[in-house]
Amino acid sequence: MDTTTFFLIIIILVAIILIAVGIYMILVLHEARITLQRFNNILNHVDSIIEVMDDKIVRPVGSLFGVAGILKEVLVIFRDLTSKRKESKNGEHEQ
Repeated sequence: MDTTTFFLIIIILVAIILIAVGIYMILVLHEARITLQRFNNILNHVDSIIEVMDDKIVRPVGSLFGVAGILKEVLVIFRDLTSKRKESKNGEHEQ
């Protein structure tokens, strides 16, 4: 067998292998793309669920804590005012 035909056969075999690997890579990348699209859809769904939970649960609870904090401050001010009234009526400082 001549060296030229030997190299020609080797080049043809390498070309066939490279074409097969290229086709396989295209298939793998296509599957990866589909998987990433599904994962993106799942993340979008989770994001929408979290947004609904934030709107329906977290913000009202936060506003309730805000209202409770305001009520607490109003009660502290009211106690201070009533204690000052008692002090002014008695003429003494109570502690």
